[in-house]
Amino acid sequence: MYKETKKELLEICAEMVRINLVEGSAGNASARVDDHVVITPSSVRYVEMAAEDMMVIDMDGKVIEGDRNPSVESPMHLEVYKNRQDARAIVHTHSIYASALTLLNRTLPPILDEIVPKLGGEIRITQYSMPGTKELGQRVVKAMDMRSAALMANHGAICCGGSLREALDVAVLLERACRIYMIALQVGKPSQLPEDVVEDEATLWEMMKGY
Repeated sequence: MYKETKKELLEICAEMVRINLVEGSAGNASARVDDHVVITPSSVRYVEMAAEDMMVIDMDGKVIEGDRNPSVESPMHLEVYKNRQDARAIVHTHSIYASALTLLNRTLPPILDEIVPKLGGEIRITQYSMPGTKELGQRVVKAMDMRSAALMANHGAICCGGSLREALDVAVLLERACRIYMIALQVGKPSQLPEDVVEDEATLWEMMKGY
């Protein structure tokens, strides 16, 4: 089932490794196809992963196809898909700067013009929840309301989009913005975009989400 989606998911995972958004088997990614979700397997190193390793589950988490275990974060992915019809793909990263920001329990404010139309606005951070729990998924859904990304306390980042490529692009932008913000924090207090600009650019995100 979903041979092309599995192949694309593998390619996205390889790129996540190449650009240092994940290491080893950390993080995960998925794509929704109709009433099924194609998701990375649990505890398989990306460099050793094959398209055949990708798992297919239904919206209740039941394995439909695959010989491995689906990602431990499947409950989180499913919570997002159930609550966000615009989300057709999810990328969960353990990237350096986004993860570092979660340790400070800080949100990412709208400091760059790209953040609002591409990500939706200030990127919120969840309360801490154990990985692999439905509670984490519920907190992610709340933090991602009207956003394409969220930070997870002491954990990493989650990004969604209308396709796997879009979700990865969101993750790349988020990491870049977190890096810039962290560098600026070392020197002083970073300035934010004017409120009227944020409001205008938020309209662009609403128009473009899921595409």
